[in-house]
Amino acid sequence: MLMRTLLLATFSLASVLRAQDTTAAKASLLEADWAAARDTAAWRRALAPRATVLAPGRPVLHGAEQYEPALASLRAVTSDNPAWTPVLAVVARDGSFGCTTGIWHVANADTTRPSTGRYLGCWRRTRREAWRLVALSVAFAPPSVRSLPPVIERAPASGNSAAPRRLHAARAMAAADRAFAQFSMDSGGPAEAFSRWVAADGMMLAERAVPVRGPEEVRQAFAGYPTSGRFEWGPIDSLAIAARDGSLGLTIGQARNARTPTSVTYTKYLTVWRREPDGTYRWIFDTGSARPAP
Repeated sequence: MLMRTLLLATFSLASVLRAQDTTAAKASLLEADWAAARDTAAWRRALAPRATVLAPGRPVLHGAEQYEPALASLRAVTSDNPAWTPVLAVVARDGSFGCTTGIWHVANADTTRPSTGRYLGCWRRTRREAWRLVALSVAFAPPSVRSLPPVIERAPASGNSAAPRRLHAARAMAAADRAFAQFSMDSGGPAEAFSRWVAADGMMLAERAVPVRGPEEVRQAFAGYPTSGRFEWGPIDSLAIAARDGSLGLTIGQARNARTPTSVTYTKYLTVWRREPDGTYRWIFDTGSARPAP
């Protein structure tokens, strides 16, 4: 009986310590995000050499050689201090990976152009405890939206279910993304696919003024999608990234949305995946922006 009590106490203490570590990891990540938002040099230092940047109207930019030419124009249209406002963070159970999101500030006096937007950035923690930005997606809100509230209600929870050591988590997330896309094309269309693969607390960001949350709101977001339409997408396998413990990660890919044969748009996306207690992966953030037609 005494041994059982000691084991339970040890388990409870370990759970509390994990929660404290997660809270500390979130605070550390938000601090790194704020530093990058306030200073261009800090932002450039934070960007990993092999980071992927998704900027409105551009293709997927992977690696410094591709994203560097876009950075000046992306930050040039933003206010000087800060360039964005971090709102929340989610982190992996082991604190090795996390994502931040918030309000992107666009300095345009022209009222016919966007003046604000949202971003989603994903970060890896190095062995030296420094955070490096490995993926960034920026999406502008419609020009009619002049400001966005610096708060996101009912935010998704962090990753708390580690994957088995034998599982290659990044591949598993890419496989989930691919199955998600296949279901949309073969069976339920985007309404059923997005609502089936979203976590209960997941949300769509992108160009929306108000994030869409949870399965039912996601289903309603696609309610008017034509039954004859075809929404196709797929992850770029080499760009999938996961936390060391597999509890959280991301996929990046490209999409083609043909609502009608003559109404076709091309986009790119960043999706954050969380391992659920039942072992499945569900997305908790989904965002993207337009890309040039192939």
